Amino acid sequence: MASIPLLAACGETADKTAPKLMLEKVWQERLVTPWPALPGRVRLVGDAVVMVDGTGTENARVCCFGAADGARKWVIDGKKPMSVPELGTVWVCAVGPGFLGNSPTLVQRPAVRPAGDVLPVSVASTPRGTTTSGVVGVDVRTGDPVWGFRAVATPSNDRTMVTAVAESVVLATVSAPFGPGWPSNAQSPTTIALDAKTGAELWRDADVVGVSGDGNSVVVAKRATGFWQLEVRDARTGKARWTGTHQSRGPHEHKGTAADHTVLQHADRTDVDVIRLSDGKPLVFDTDSVPGVVASDPPLLVWDSGPAWWAKGPNGFVTLALPEGSPTKGKHRPKGLEFTATYGVGPYIWGVYQDTQESQENDRLVGTIAVDRTGAPCSPNLQGVALADVSEKWLVVGRAGYVEVHRVKPA
Repeated sequence: MASIPLLAACGETADKTAPKLMLEKVWQERLVTPWPALPGRVRLVGDAVVMVDGTGTENARVCCFGAADGARKWVIDGKKPMSVPELGTVWVCAVGPGFLGNSPTLVQRPAVRPAGDVLPVSVASTPRGTTTSGVVGVDVRTGDPVWGFRAVATPSNDRTMVTAVAESVVLATVSAPFGPGWPSNAQSPTTIALDAKTGAELWRDADVVGVSGDGNSVVVAKRATGFWQLEVRDARTGKARWTGTHQSRGPHEHKGTAADHTVLQHADRTDVDVIRLSDGKPLVFDTDSVPGVVASDPPLLVWDSGPAWWAKGPNGFVTLALPEGSPTKGKHRPKGLEFTATYGVGPYIWGVYQDTQESQENDRLVGTIAVDRTGAPCSPNLQGVALADVSEKWLVVGRAGYVEVHRVKPA
């Protein structure tokens, strides 16, 4: 198992335990999306849950629920047309890979993320087949269209996929319906940067795929001979600030941002980049293995020590404050359990405990759970779920056929 550093939200020391939490299930909603594919398709926006639900590359629904009670605030049904300024009648389409949301040759998957009050969604002029396509900016509070942009003006089989969202810029990539894939002469994806408030085009570039965005910077994958290479660019001008050295052979997932550092993890965990967006400077890890990374604010870098901690017993996370600091090691870990970190929220690290050959005494902990930076369990575990998103108040998970929302409270 690779060591798993993460950027976690807490200003305390790594030796201090955090208060215990309790989870209260408040509602659930039936899904078409298979529950293992739910992470990345759900976003907590304050006290609302925004979700794109669908299995293929066409019909889907985009909906918003109140986190506290599951009340449906709005829904855009992909089986029905919607009227959009500048575009006329269009259909929402779930551009991207189908069943489990994975493809071995895919460069990037769709992004479900608002820019302020605007949620960008992919649309097409007909429900399926040869069509024009583009992006609609939807008011995340009401579901009403604010603007529309037609990226593909001539009917074709290509689609427009929202792949990254920064503070004021949306990156939309035009490619095959399943998403931009491994470099070949048959496919030349084009990324278009749009103003998030107005939908106006800011810049475009061929052989480029939007990967992530934060503040006034975006990260893109630029096609080279036989591979993709990451670049940090100014979000509004497209000017490159830094070009990386990793040769990407699959999707990079945006895990978050802390202290101007964006965290990008290769989907198969063979690469990771933590990049300072203001100048493109990458963070160098002192580790023998490729780390899996997540991020949140305030700025801390946290990682574990690889297989030793779960094979030999207690060995807590190492914590390093950003931008400068000294590593501090925590003290606790349940023996024999492998923990995969996913999110950092306050003093808690949310992720999944899996059992190993030495885990009998702690099998009760296996499942989705919160730990503190000493590694001590801090919440009940939820078994058989996919962790979709979490905040200080709400936990969203996928369970077979459903999305579930739990209230996070002090125990």
